[in-house]
Amino acid sequence: MAKKDKDIVWFGMKLTPEEKQKIELLAERKGISKKEAVMNAVNEQVTEYEVVAKPGSTLEKLAPYVGIIKDGPVDLSTNPKYMEDFGKDSLS
Repeated sequence: MAKKDKDIVWFGMKLTPEEKQKIELLAERKGISKKEAVMNAVNEQVTEYEVVAKPGSTLEKLAPYVGIIKDGPVDLSTNPKYMEDFGKDSLS
């Protein structure tokens, strides 16, 4: 089923000649359009980050809130530097 024109948005970007050449080479090798080559690569990367919540899990309950904060650090829960001075004020 083809997408309707109103479902399509323009998304342009600047590329180096080398980046453009890589996209063209990938498309040629796979026998697909440059757009398909880019979209396939994007979809592969996005799929790597998709998480499916198990029924009844905490993740399932919190799913509406996952990913809603756009400006925070991406490593907040794993990088120890954010905890360096945590709790020091409460000890004095």
